[in-house]
Amino acid sequence: MTPLRATHIIVVISTIFGVLARAAGPVLTPEQIQAAIQKGSQYKTVDKFLDNGPKRKRIKLASAMAVDGISKYVTFFNDWQAVAAEAAAARQQMRELHVDDVQSTGLLHAYVEVHARGAIPTGKLNRRYGDQRAHLVLKLGERVIQPVEKKMIRKSDQSAPMAVLGTQEGKITLDFDFDVTPEDLQLPIEAILIDGDGNKHQEKADLKGILAFD
Repeated sequence: MTPLRATHIIVVISTIFGVLARAAGPVLTPEQIQAAIQKGSQYKTVDKFLDNGPKRKRIKLASAMAVDGISKYVTFFNDWQAVAAEAAAARQQMRELHVDDVQSTGLLHAYVEVHARGAIPTGKLNRRYGDQRAHLVLKLGERVIQPVEKKMIRKSDQSAPMAVLGTQEGKITLDFDFDVTPEDLQLPIEAILIDGDGNKHQEKADLKGILAFD
């Protein structure tokens, strides 16, 4: 893979592309796919879309002031945002995305972002979250929902400003996909992130309506 910057970023597209099995959630029509592509194409990078795109739910599991020095966030979104994010990535890479390239799955997508600054937290980051050591589950009452797929989509090492300051840092983004129904999400869920050392980081989230398309 070709690095986009000296930080060696690895980007892998969401699992909605090339997945044929239909999940329990609603799937996109060709017209909705086209609308998502048009929206995502307005953003220069996939990061800009994920930071500013519509109808997503971001929860904080831990801030940079956590005991381990690693901030942890989860962003939930549906197929529409996933297609738009891929369109933004396509623009960034100077390629075109067409409706026929997309297979909507109806899955709930979750991006886990973990960020560390400093030598000790960065060392913990790589040990606990590198090589897909971390795992995310959703808890609905006593029911634990496992992801149907997970992968690392991005790993960033030291940024230019931190390099100038001599501060070590790292950031890892993981992608988890869940097969849930809109009815499953009528009540708040609990997101539980389990790191490679077995530590659990959890927070409740209201995801009601997130699978619906505007």
